Amino acid sequence: MNSMKFRAPGTDPLPVSLTSGHTMVVPATPEGIDVPQRFQREAMARGAVLVEGGTAEVKTQILARQLAIREALQVMIAGGSKDDFTGDGKPNLVRLKAVTGFPVSREEADQVFAELGGDAQA
Repeated sequence: MNSMKFRAPGTDPLPVSLTSGHTMVVPATPEGIDVPQRFQREAMARGAVLVEGGTAEVKTQILARQLAIREALQVMIAGGSKDDFTGDGKPNLVRLKAVTGFPVSREEADQVFAELGGDAQA
């Protein structure tokens, strides 16, 4: 089994639930925790940040996801459509999903948005 440590993308813990009914919480601590293999795919899909371990393929998938979110937010910021953002100036997750082609958590979107200086755009 490939051991991988993950942490939540923001300051809040990241709940991870499987259709089998199994659940776990990935904390926002810098050192992260070992995530059992059955949860790894869903944790990555929810935006968990890889802290340690993982194959080159996994690292590439995570990087590709982060870049796709960044590029989508850049397009949304440049476009200036009010529908792309909520009333409080945060990225609209429905619109972000439409642009990226996959769901993005609020924590993930807010973190990348802040990195892009999006808070000043709101």
